[in-house]
Amino acid sequence: MNYLTSMGNLLSFTPFPAEGEKGIKQLQVYCIVNVLILGIIYGCSAALFSKMVLVEQGFDATAANAAKIIIAGIPVAFFMHAGAALFIWVFLRAMGGKANFMVSYFHIGAAAISLWPVAPFVAMLQVGASSPLLILLTGLFCLYAFAVNVRVIKSAFKLSAMRMTLATSVTIMYISCFLYLWV
Repeated sequence: MNYLTSMGNLLSFTPFPAEGEKGIKQLQVYCIVNVLILGIIYGCSAALFSKMVLVEQGFDATAANAAKIIIAGIPVAFFMHAGAALFIWVFLRAMGGKANFMVSYFHIGAAAISLWPVAPFVAMLQVGASSPLLILLTGLFCLYAFAVNVRVIKSAFKLSAMRMTLATSVTIMYISCFLYLWV
């Protein structure tokens, strides 16, 4: 299976079957590529939209600053991916999930392709844009990415529908409380 076919299947809610060493190697490459591109998309979007904010506040908005923002987007994507993968792995192992950390890390990284459309909207929201259409589109893309990730995670951890529903519900409550306290 090639990259485009695998990602098409993943985006249509058919998870990537990583069986054997060749499957894990492919999944590893897909993970790195997808998270790297997510970081580049986020970095480019953040550089584009933050330029307006920097100029408005009298700061230097040269190409060097834009390049720094773009380059910073890549490690941000990898750190966010690693943190999310670790949280999900610990939580779902406690729920009876069967995946080891690296397999879950690679599956979640491959599913990062579903976050590509979300990145520009997040960058717009971070600079203060708040139109109702922007919020609606961000929400719709987030729901789609969430659905793809839930399907990939369910497959990677070999959880029943009941356990995955319970894990998803508790995770949403936990993250909602965390975000409420953080903001």
